[in-house]
Amino acid sequence: MKIYLIESPPFGVHVFSKITMPRLGLPIIGAYLKEHGHVVIIYVPALSEIDWEDVYTADLVGISSTTSTITAAYAMADQIRAHNIPVIIGGPHVTFMVEEALGHVDYVARFECGEQIMLELIGYLEARGTLEAIDGLSYKVRGKIVNNPPRKKLANLDELPFPDLSLIVGHENMTTTPIMTSWGCPFDCEFCSVTTMFGRKYRFRSPENIIAELKDKKPKNVFFYDDNFAANRSRLKTLLQMIIDEGIKFSWSAQVRTDVTKDPELLDLMAKSGCWQVYLGLESISQETLDSYDKAQSVQDIIDAVNLLNIHGIKSHGMFVLGADTDTKDVVRDTVDFAIEHKISTIMLNILTPLPGTPVYEEIKRTSRIFDSRWEHYDAHHVVFIPKNMTPYELQARIILGYARFFSLSHLIKALFSMNKVKIMLSAWGYTTMKAWRKDKRNKSYVKWLKNLKRGKLR
Repeated sequence: MKIYLIESPPFGVHVFSKITMPRLGLPIIGAYLKEHGHVVIIYVPALSEIDWEDVYTADLVGISSTTSTITAAYAMADQIRAHNIPVIIGGPHVTFMVEEALGHVDYVARFECGEQIMLELIGYLEARGTLEAIDGLSYKVRGKIVNNPPRKKLANLDELPFPDLSLIVGHENMTTTPIMTSWGCPFDCEFCSVTTMFGRKYRFRSPENIIAELKDKKPKNVFFYDDNFAANRSRLKTLLQMIIDEGIKFSWSAQVRTDVTKDPELLDLMAKSGCWQVYLGLESISQETLDSYDKAQSVQDIIDAVNLLNIHGIKSHGMFVLGADTDTKDVVRDTVDFAIEHKISTIMLNILTPLPGTPVYEEIKRTSRIFDSRWEHYDAHHVVFIPKNMTPYELQARIILGYARFFSLSHLIKALFSMNKVKIMLSAWGYTTMKAWRKDKRNKSYVKWLKNLKRGKLR
């Protein structure tokens, strides 16, 4: 069969607008289906425009989505189904919002193992097998929703094929190679859907399997997509030592927690193996807020980690989540002060967002504080609920000012005088991205809408 896979795009300008990396679910599915004799083409809007006349020749279309991209995904699905082409959708949002999704698609792949689900669905469409036998699939029969039993989680990740990035139209435009080495996270932060999607059991590929992919792809730059690259420090040390011993040269970055810096041996291996930047889930500079998130991290941990990373020449990208019930109106100002004082390289001032499948969603929904149900705004850049200690507009406005202050023109000029290419690149990225966000007409309209909401003039 001729299968088209599409990654749905986000709404407007966002913090990842300039990053041309696909999520890896579709390239894994594509590689798996290709191994079984099917023709696969993948579209990622960040890398290439979608040729719709091409898509309309498909036998089946699969769409990958998140909460903030689901509005675009549903519009695509409606458009494709109008041409009598069956559509299946997967991702964290639809896993927890099956009924909503089946208003736009024929099938929903819940949780993981989308490659197996799709292969079995293809068998059904080719008159081999039944829908009832496909675990993890949801669909409608005579207007009633059927949720087949959950699929067994994949125990051995080495069984997965390497993601085939060459199936993506415009893959040559990628400057960084994404690689996933593990699924799941042993922690359980209140605002995160990773554990409900993949579980708290940390599953990982063998170091030998990862080395084989690195040798196969020969990347110059790698971003390790793991939710927590260092959840198992012993395993990571083995992998990094193998990279060094094999003489595989590339620069890399990954998402980690502050606890990586508590292990001097690991930190040394990270620097020697080519790590240039880490994305730190810092979340807050308030211990009360960290505890409310179940973060299992202290403010002192953050200070020590950033300091040690700077000593080792590794850039820190601090990711904060602001708007918790324990946060006051000063939270953004204090966070930016903290980031500047402790020399965090770049920051993300994420707005607490109640994503389906998370405890935060259930709590905020239970207390009737969600006022915006437009999923495209659930991107951590737009306030969609009523915070406890400030108005939605106050939080939104302070976030915008916080970004403008950290990624200021003077910050960029200082970076230019430093003659440090990486520092210049990061400063320019932050300055231009946030300037574009503020200029975006839809974002300006949203901020104005929140201001009217503050004054009781919501229309």
